[in-house]
Amino acid sequence: MQYNNGWDCLNVAINKGRSMQKIKICMLIFKAIHSRYIKQKLPNYYNFFFNEMTLNNMRINESGSNDNDFPFETLSALPIPLLCVQCVAYKDEILICAGYETMECYSYHTIKDRYKYICSYPGDIKSFGHCVVTLNNSNNRSKDALTLLSFGGQGINEKKHVLTMKYISVWNKRNDNSKNGIEIGKIKNYNQWVPFVDTDNSPVYIGKEEDGYKGLRAVTGGSNDHLLFITYYPENIDVFDLNTFQYIKQDILPTEHLIMYHCFVSKTEKELSTTTTTTTTTMKKTNVKINEMLLFCENTGLLVIYDEDANAFQFQKLRICTNFRSYYSYGFIYVDDCILFFGGENGYRITASKEIHKYSIKENKWMKFEQSLPIALADCATVLSSDNKFVHILGGNDGNNTKTTHIKTNVKEWTKEEITITEKQWIMEEGERIHIEETKDELKRMQEDVNFNNLKVTLKHQNAIKIAMIINYWIYSLSLKMGWIDDFNTIISKYIMVIAIVLFMKYFKQLKIQKHRIDVSSITFSPDGIKIAFCSCDEIVRVWGMNLDKDIQELKGHTMWTNDIQFSPDGNMLVSCSNDKTIRLWDIKSQIEIRKLEGHTHTVSSVQFSPDGKTIVSGSLDTTIRLWDVYSGQVIKVMEGHLNFVQYVQFSPDGQQIVSASEDQTIGIWNVKSGERINTLNGHSGNVSKAKFSPDGCYIVSGSDDQTIRIWEVGLGIEIKKFDDHVGIVEDVKFFPDGQTIVSCSRDKTIRLWDVNFGMEIQTLKNHLLSVTGIDISPDGNTMVSSSRDKTIRIWGPL
Repeated sequence: MQYNNGWDCLNVAINKGRSMQKIKICMLIFKAIHSRYIKQKLPNYYNFFFNEMTLNNMRINESGSNDNDFPFETLSALPIPLLCVQCVAYKDEILICAGYETMECYSYHTIKDRYKYICSYPGDIKSFGHCVVTLNNSNNRSKDALTLLSFGGQGINEKKHVLTMKYISVWNKRNDNSKNGIEIGKIKNYNQWVPFVDTDNSPVYIGKEEDGYKGLRAVTGGSNDHLLFITYYPENIDVFDLNTFQYIKQDILPTEHLIMYHCFVSKTEKELSTTTTTTTTTMKKTNVKINEMLLFCENTGLLVIYDEDANAFQFQKLRICTNFRSYYSYGFIYVDDCILFFGGENGYRITASKEIHKYSIKENKWMKFEQSLPIALADCATVLSSDNKFVHILGGNDGNNTKTTHIKTNVKEWTKEEITITEKQWIMEEGERIHIEETKDELKRMQEDVNFNNLKVTLKHQNAIKIAMIINYWIYSLSLKMGWIDDFNTIISKYIMVIAIVLFMKYFKQLKIQKHRIDVSSITFSPDGIKIAFCSCDEIVRVWGMNLDKDIQELKGHTMWTNDIQFSPDGNMLVSCSNDKTIRLWDIKSQIEIRKLEGHTHTVSSVQFSPDGKTIVSGSLDTTIRLWDVYSGQVIKVMEGHLNFVQYVQFSPDGQQIVSASEDQTIGIWNVKSGERINTLNGHSGNVSKAKFSPDGCYIVSGSDDQTIRIWEVGLGIEIKKFDDHVGIVEDVKFFPDGQTIVSCSRDKTIRLWDVNFGMEIQTLKNHLLSVTGIDISPDGNTMVSSSRDKTIRIWGPL
């Protein structure tokens, strides 16, 4: 039987009921060979792959959402704008416990819709991202006095605060020495923050001075509600015993991302910490010693299991929906076996979100709601009312200003089973995205199962007959029945040849590492490839030899942080730019500043020589691009058009054009002679951090806060490829000298190499411990150098 194309083959496979594993492998092959075609055809096969999704179990609201049925109620505004505030529900009150640069505490009465001042934190306490939890009241004289514990909010090498407060409602009348029968005189220091002390009245300390306690999260748990589980920067989890006032366990979370301003919840007592037996009249609870918690932050999702008897953690990774992986600083609540996420900040951009997401713990599934918040919010507080009926959302930042917003919404609105057509469509599209990810993962596992070294030798030295033998053996090893598709051998042959080409590409390994005393922000090779220059978070530009043993030169003159540097084409000069709004030219040999170029009115973010070395182009946070004469230091042209910060600029190889990357989410292409913008490339959904020409000037590669890398055809001004495997902001990206490979680096701590023709990732390098800020390639293409927030410079060579 003959087939017109590979999709006919896939149709036959589906119709004959072939196994999902085999069809996935077939899908992999088509994705590698027909990557564009699959995007158009994949939806036609969607139902086959996702019939088992929960859509069949959900009732669809075919009428869509009703705009008139707005699910949020606006309440009285907060007394003051609040950011990163902590809230606790208590009877008919919500206790509001300080925030960033605001140390006042208030009570909001949910029935009266009014606020009352409670107290302020002590004057010497400053916090940003602290934590407030409720303690067990077993030791209190009255069950009507709520005990709160406040700690955290300080950074590395800052003194940590640990305070407690016994709260009695400020809404009760003060006409005698009691409140609703509570004898106030017997409760000391109520409604004020005091040091947390042990049974000997000695201060208790939670957190070491070297710990990063900004944006930490904590929950209480344990068989007697006596354990405090603390998660904090960069990837730590501790267990603190509130009875003995001692740490009993410290561990590292299995995450590739930093943990700050994240979601951390404990399952409810009924679901987790007790076994419940129900009779006709009583409910008996039996303590167990297994604690389960869930943690989400950007691309990290974890089920955290703690065994009290063994004093040991177990971790299980959880998938996060694809459009939520760059989010943190969101509001969140746990209710009805679901976690609801409100707003948040998208990656490291100062941009708040209006989106609302739901994660079903039982089903391990995500949902993005069609309905959104009334305004964009990040760092808002969310708290569930004491009766579990309403979610209150307080304060936050809309990306520009701290808010006094206070709204509430009914929990039932977000836990009902009905979904809209738009939500159904999102689930279907998310299913496709997940399936593609699973397909990629399977490809990686397949590649790991093959002995690439032996295969490389075989492909290099043997003829087509022996390649066919390898093909047959591979098919056999994958347990694929021969002959089930007549031209399957042909398809596999094409795919093997793709793999063969990839195998002959350069792979890299770390050769050298040199520590620096501060973060390194950018790095570049000299034209002869024997020196590197780099910027760090100080005023000095440094030039090192490739041995990384010591400084060759330190160029001093800038008065603020340096941002970018480049050698002149002849290697005799260096140009640098800085937060001090200046550009400086240096003589490498004498280490003397030749001249200072002034004119920008804000930080200069990027600077580059023209190919002939006679002109300099600069980009600035003042939104302009400027051309300068190297010899006179005078401005030649000022190019305007971007609506936000210009992050990067570069000349084309022929010097006739300039490409610019901006925080207005666009890429500009400019004519050097006229100074006019000749094209604008749109497609990124976040700030564009870098945009660089290919060696032949025909293409541009860009990296963005949206975590993607895109390749653009310069002449047509269209996007031709997109890579989206990074899980953090793309900091830098560049073509290799041969134009066939791209290297990128990201805040996800990785360096990745990509094949341009086949649109696939070649290699991931994970040696850096923090964000990788810069990457450059030697002129011969055989060496790479990278810079990082982990205060290191690393040299990479062929594997």
